[in-house]
Amino acid sequence: MIDWVTAVLPCKHDPSKLISGMVMSFDASGKEEWTVNKKLSVEGSFSSKIQIKSHTDNQIWISGNPTKFLQGHNIFGSNDLRSLMGKFFDELLTDKHQSLGLCPDPFQYAAIKDGHYSLSRVDVNESWHLDNSRDVLAWIRAVGSTAYMKHRGAGQFSGDTAYFGKNSRRWSLKCYSKGNEISARGHTLPKELQIPELIEYANKSLRIEAVVRQLELKRQSLDIASNWDVDTATMLLKGYLDNLEMSDVYMLKDDVLDTLPMRLRMVYQSWFNGDDLKQIMTKPTFYRVRKQLEKYGIDIATASPKEKTNVIPLVRYLQAEPVGIPVWAYEKRLVA
Repeated sequence: MIDWVTAVLPCKHDPSKLISGMVMSFDASGKEEWTVNKKLSVEGSFSSKIQIKSHTDNQIWISGNPTKFLQGHNIFGSNDLRSLMGKFFDELLTDKHQSLGLCPDPFQYAAIKDGHYSLSRVDVNESWHLDNSRDVLAWIRAVGSTAYMKHRGAGQFSGDTAYFGKNSRRWSLKCYSKGNEISARGHTLPKELQIPELIEYANKSLRIEAVVRQLELKRQSLDIASNWDVDTATMLLKGYLDNLEMSDVYMLKDDVLDTLPMRLRMVYQSWFNGDDLKQIMTKPTFYRVRKQLEKYGIDIATASPKEKTNVIPLVRYLQAEPVGIPVWAYEKRLVA
């Protein structure tokens, strides 16, 4: 699902209507140094807001969640960025938002529909269903404490969210409970959308989201919307998930342990006890031994689990297909 977009769209407009105020700076003598126009917040469905401002005489800057703007929720939604942004722009041109003063010419309107505009941030995500919200939180805790991401390192926790590469200027990954999110203050569903099916869907949802920023979009030639198709978001997220290293094997059985050479057995025991092997071993030795133990399903680059049992099968869930949009969501008109 496309969950956030920051873009510059071609569109004639009245710049004075896209200002919510000004921020000014003065030097010690009271002389004005600079002035910046504040972004305008525009309300969509069920008061979901998106920010907009004048970029040039013929361009506007927008940033926010077009899915939530149109649907009033982002529990599920479209992977088709161009179609979604086209619908979003059409909503900005309705009578409800005529105060914005947007007046694109036919060429600009066609350019937006065809994706001829630049992107500086896109968030994409998918959801996997576990049995209940407790299992979702347990999975997140397990992956945050034991998984390892290439070029991003171990996970970081903030609340009930596990982050990988949180402060990266290119891209980052986060895992969280959608059910927990919509129960948090400021994120609750509008009363009109608090229906049992939607809440149950969210409570079972393990959400994994990639925040893709401008440098990474340019690297993959995805900074222009026309280069996106209906499969791009899914393939982009899959590419990042392929860098997430995790194992369902936390303990070796005694008969397997007995077959290990004594040297590997000692390394395994040291890792299992929580020792940081990268600090103990030389880099070449660490990676050589890691490769040998990976044959047994053990990755010593990940943190050792705090408990002796593995109740949450990490890999198995991600090997399954994401849940997607349920049929009843279309019947209840919950999809833009």
